[in-house]
Amino acid sequence: MALVLHKLRSGLIYSQAFADYLESKHNIEHYGHPGEVLHLDYVRCSQGDLAGQEWWQLLWISGMNAPTEHRHQIGDVEVFISKQAMRGLKNRLLHFDGQNVVVKK
Repeated sequence: MALVLHKLRSGLIYSQAFADYLESKHNIEHYGHPGEVLHLDYVRCSQGDLAGQEWWQLLWISGMNAPTEHRHQIGDVEVFISKQAMRGLKNRLLHFDGQNVVVKK
C-alpha cells in the first residue's frame, strides 16, 4: 500500500496515517477539552550527551494560549505547533505506523 503524504507550507510533512490518528484522538478526547486545541510539541537535541535524540508529545492547551498564526490544519484537525517545534519538524515526516507516531528525516 502506497504511503500518502501531505506537506504544510511551513515544510512539515505528514502521512495520511498520521492525519487519521490525529483525527481519531481528537474525536475521542475533544469533548473533555472545551475551548482547547491540540498542541504538538517536538524537541530534538543538537548538542551534548543527548545529541541526536528527539521527543514529541501531543496534549491539549487553552485556545487562548495558542496564537492563530501557529495553528495548522492537519487533515480535519486544527493543531497548534510552536515556532520552535515547527523549525525542528521542518522537512521531517510525521507518520503513524499503526502503534506509534514516528518522526522520520
